[in-house]
Amino acid sequence: MKLYPDRKRTRATRVIWQIADSVHAAGITVDTDSGYSTVSIDAPGQESIIMQGDDADAFIAECRKLWNRYPSLPMDVCELATAEPYSILWS
Repeated sequence: MKLYPDRKRTRATRVIWQIADSVHAAGITVDTDSGYSTVSIDAPGQESIIMQGDDADAFIAECRKLWNRYPSLPMDVCELATAEPYSILWS
């Protein structure tokens, strides 16, 4: 997956892009399906983190909140940035 090209970035969006870039560089992928209320966070050589129901809905709501606040951010970047704290579980 290639992250989207640079767009006009503010200080806040620059930080979000940096977080998403570091998560992406670590090989972490995020798959969300709001229709089925599921989220899967995967990393190479690690057990997947799978959320369903209320947990998945809360994760998706956080992604949408970030996306609505900063409309220049693609949803993929919002998902990667929101998934960053979950990488601590693999430490």
